[in-house]
Amino acid sequence: MTLSQISCGFLNGNAYIYKKQNNLMKKFIPLLILLLSLNTFYAQQFESDIDVITYMDGKKFYDSENAMQIEYGYISDLNTYGIIVTNKLNAVFYFINVTIESYGNSADMYGMSPTSGNNFGFRLFAKKLIVGYGEEESHTFYMQ
Repeated sequence: MTLSQISCGFLNGNAYIYKKQNNLMKKFIPLLILLLSLNTFYAQQFESDIDVITYMDGKKFYDSENAMQIEYGYISDLNTYGIIVTNKLNAVFYFINVTIESYGNSADMYGMSPTSGNNFGFRLFAKKLIVGYGEEESHTFYMQ
């Protein structure tokens, strides 16, 4: 066997392997596209108030920097639903008459304190919320 025959056989073998790999890639590309499209399809969407309330039900968001926790739920003392904020000293603050504005991939929630009348709100995203969204002093809370 000559050197040219060996190199041609080697090249032909590589071409065959490359062709098989190329065929495999052609089969996996549609599968990859399908998986990526399903991921975006099942991404959290907030189309209405009920979507936001259902998403928030039973979830707690925590900010380790300020040791604060935010949740939405039933406030038995006031016999209503609202935003519940607990600080690092375990002081609890309630915000009722919650208004919800949905934007698709995010939602705004804000309510009024029954004791002081002050407003408190945040922007909700999937797995996190931001108090003071768009401001310099904003704080991000992550789902526990």
